[in-house]
Amino acid sequence: MVAGKILPESPGGMARVLPTPVVTPSSLPMENVESTNPIAEEKSALFAAVKKVFAAEGWDFHEIPGRAVIQAGFEAHHTRVELHVQAFPALNAVSVVSESPLTTSDPAQRERFAELVLRANQNLTVGNFEMDWDTGRVLFRATNLFPSEAADPEIVRGLVHTTILEMDRLSPLLVLILQASGPALAGLNLPELMSRLDLLPGANDSPGGGA
Repeated sequence: MVAGKILPESPGGMARVLPTPVVTPSSLPMENVESTNPIAEEKSALFAAVKKVFAAEGWDFHEIPGRAVIQAGFEAHHTRVELHVQAFPALNAVSVVSESPLTTSDPAQRERFAELVLRANQNLTVGNFEMDWDTGRVLFRATNLFPSEAADPEIVRGLVHTTILEMDRLSPLLVLILQASGPALAGLNLPELMSRLDLLPGANDSPGGGA
């Protein structure tokens, strides 16, 4: 297991990222973007820059054949965070997405998941949470548009840090929702839970990167 460096959080629980990326939330979902030239994307300077950041940090990763995509896993404070990073050379964009391993098909729990996502997004300046309504799964996505294929490694690193921290931050709240039902579920005070410091990832923790 290789140690990954994660930026500390602000008192409100939001990840600090320097420099701040220019983010276009939800504009580039990996699953819905068709590559016009996958081979060219795989060999692009932008994708090479992304892999160089992971190599420099000692983060293990796996390349997806035929696509400018890498997958990686990180042991965070509350949970293991799996993410994928995709390069879009035609747009000079890099998108980092993580998916929660927690899902629910219960309508009431799914509604509280959606409420949590909306409340969390109100306080974000980088990236955004999303929810796949059909599967009851929560995602976090952060995307940056670069002026050229020479991606700033600090911004790429910051996107990864933010994605890990934000998904890890929401994980214990998702668990509390899954553990509740009936009146207890309806009575969960999400704003209060989101402000509990004991549920926030430790500022000094350093998740480890895995394959």
